[in-house]
Amino acid sequence: MPEWLVNILASIGGGTVVLIGVVTIFKGLLVKMFESGIEASFEKGFEKFKNRLARSTKAYEILLDREMRFYEKSDPIIAELVPLEHDLRYYLERHEDSDRKSECEKLRECVTRYCQLVITLKNEVLIHQSYIPQEVFDAFSSVVKQMQDDMHWWHDMTKLAFDDEYSKIDYKQCDEVVDRLLLHLAFAETKVRSRLNTLSGEV
Repeated sequence: MPEWLVNILASIGGGTVVLIGVVTIFKGLLVKMFESGIEASFEKGFEKFKNRLARSTKAYEILLDREMRFYEKSDPIIAELVPLEHDLRYYLERHEDSDRKSECEKLRECVTRYCQLVITLKNEVLIHQSYIPQEVFDAFSSVVKQMQDDMHWWHDMTKLAFDDEYSKIDYKQCDEVVDRLLLHLAFAETKVRSRLNTLSGEV
């Protein structure tokens, strides 16, 4: 074999040994750099995920808290409104064994309280509109609308009672007005109960 070929092969072989040595050294460094880069990227991504999850959880807790607050505020209004409707109907009648002036005063108190409850319930519905489900909002909006529509009718009937014109009061329609509002209230309460069942995982 010619000497020049031997020299070339020796050079190539030596270079290969050196190259393999360099690659081996740098391989460890490259693997470490790659691993630390992946780890840093993972940790950064995980931190972002944790922060996003924490914000989402906090936002959900606030929304849920406001929704529950609406139910807490609306419950006593409805609890007062149901017997109040019956009282309005009762005091529109003339009771011979009772003092008329006293009954008229009680009727005035009932009508005044009814008007106050319309405003209170309407405010609560509007304040919590962004926090309650649409079906609950719609149901309570229907209650408020019905109460507002009935308010004029109660006013007219109360005026007849105050003028001692009981014969002109339509008691059949009075019963229909009471039943209609109670139906709206029952529907709203059903929507609330359904929502609470969903939140508790029963549905």
